[in-house]
Amino acid sequence: MKANITRSILIGALLTIALSFVPYAQFLTYPVRLFVTFIHEGGHALAALLTGGLPVALGVSPDASGVTLTHGGIGAVVNASGYLGATLYGALILAALRRGMAPKKLLTVMAASVALTLPLAFFGLVAAPGAFFALVTGIPIAGLLFLAASKLGRPNQELLVGFLGVQCVLNAFFDLRTLFLLSAQTNAHTDAQNMQQATLIPAIVWASLWMLSAVAILLGLVVRPMLSDLKSGR
Repeated sequence: MKANITRSILIGALLTIALSFVPYAQFLTYPVRLFVTFIHEGGHALAALLTGGLPVALGVSPDASGVTLTHGGIGAVVNASGYLGATLYGALILAALRRGMAPKKLLTVMAASVALTLPLAFFGLVAAPGAFFALVTGIPIAGLLFLAASKLGRPNQELLVGFLGVQCVLNAFFDLRTLFLLSAQTNAHTDAQNMQQATLIPAIVWASLWMLSAVAILLGLVVRPMLSDLKSGR
């Protein structure tokens, strides 16, 4: 059972890698990229709530960047929770699939994860850049995920969950690589730059720490268990 699910996850990973070599494939995977952005911004919002703050507004831009406005909370946790939150989210989705959780439930969780960010987009129509775009893209993305949870057969659901989980992990990691380069070469406004302003520790240090944390999450929750499954043939 686990070996079959591990193969579904590996197919998702191979498909992700293959698409990176296909010209204009980014247009096909654009909705998936937006999905990852919703998870990233939702991570900021959740971190604010869990640390005593309040998420105020959320927006997603056509270039798949995003913004979450928060009030209060622990700044270090809120700033780190976008990239690391998306990595952890994807890793937990893959780990849950591997442990036998029904892919229908996982697709429902994914749909709800996007849907729960939409009130923040609505409240941000005045204050947050990209709030309207978040609404007009988030509603169909959540709807399609709910539809997949109710209509697809289990094998296809497993493949879709594997693909989306891998996309969360890899896109978050690639975004961290971009963040590292931006922190090394520019003073662009980023989560790492926010941390530099708050702590006086250089942005590149924060970007490096977040990259190492993402690698640890990937190895601990995804790679090692999958290798164990393949070796044991379970």
